[in-house]
Amino acid sequence: MRGHRRQKALQEKTEAIEKAKTAAIRLLRYRPRSERELLARLKAKGWDDSIAQEVVARFKDVGLVDDRQMAELFVQSALSDTQPHSRFEVRYKLRSLGISDEIVEEVLSLWTDEVEYQMAERYIKRRLAGTPNPKQRDIQRAFRAAMQKGFELSAIRSAIRSFGDLQEID
Repeated sequence: MRGHRRQKALQEKTEAIEKAKTAAIRLLRYRPRSERELLARLKAKGWDDSIAQEVVARFKDVGLVDDRQMAELFVQSALSDTQPHSRFEVRYKLRSLGISDEIVEEVLSLWTDEVEYQMAERYIKRRLAGTPNPKQRDIQRAFRAAMQKGFELSAIRSAIRSFGDLQEID
């Protein structure tokens, strides 16, 4: 009898792992996910911690879950997005997804000061787009909004200077 119970428990665990794998594939079909994010999502869906860890480990072994690749895709997406992002914002989002600091710094090496300046310029242009003749007050609002978004001060100042006739904010 004992052997039968053990065999049945093993079969139930195998079935649970297969169902958890299906759930994980469904999550990965939507977008790439970090190890920590996938593990948290599986646990949130009610999967046992050991099953969720086993599924994530298997997916990592076969390359379906790769934090470095996911971080690179995230940065590339932010660079090509129509909405401008600051380096600080991208770093914060990657860390919140569970990407290690080492990987974050490595993939953000693509995010040069020139890229930060271009993003800040695009952001300020968007902020001032509805204002035909921006006044000092409008420029100050755009400046503060860019600061809150996490753009570097030097990039914001350079972006404001690029508009030519606008006065610089101190």
